[in-house]
Amino acid sequence: MIITIARQCGCGAVHVGKILSRRLGLVLYTRQMLKDMAGNQGLGDEMDYFFDERPVDNILMAISDYNEAQEEIKHRFSTLFNKIIGTQDCIVIGRCGNSIFSGRNDLVSVFLKGDRTTRIMNTAAEEGISTSDARRCVEETDEHRMMYHKYYTGLTWGNANDYDLCIDSLRLGAEMTADLIMAYAQNTVGHRKNTHNRGVQE
Repeated sequence: MIITIARQCGCGAVHVGKILSRRLGLVLYTRQMLKDMAGNQGLGDEMDYFFDERPVDNILMAISDYNEAQEEIKHRFSTLFNKIIGTQDCIVIGRCGNSIFSGRNDLVSVFLKGDRTTRIMNTAAEEGISTSDARRCVEETDEHRMMYHKYYTGLTWGNANDYDLCIDSLRLGAEMTADLIMAYAQNTVGHRKNTHNRGVQE
């Protein structure tokens, strides 16, 4: 099973991921861990921009042949990222996981959202910065992630149709959010595998 967690800034995704990792016994991959893995496999240079979430050129996204170029970009980075992860069971924070691993039958894709004011307060507390700086951080990070996701997948970041679960993690809290994800995963992944196996046998 692979659980991918996309998130708005300040929603506590890493905390939720750690809870799931502990309960399910799955390794949790954050951006830095994945970047280190890419480097160890000799893919550091190719994946540098992908793992650093560097800004996407608005001009590139606006050119007439962008759709064709984007398909090539999506295929390239999906292939490289799948090479890094392989078929192992794990939890991945960010990195367009809902699209990158969409071919896996054991995928559970999650998007975490929450009240903007609370996300700003959380960011200010976690980063030790002022409310105004936290507001700027939240706004810029969310905009950056939206453009990043569009560039590498062609999909709209946060669109409910592209995820198995969309959860307000701030209203539920990290523990209950993890409970909900676990319940969904345990009741769907096994069913998908059984259905797939029956189809192969038939």
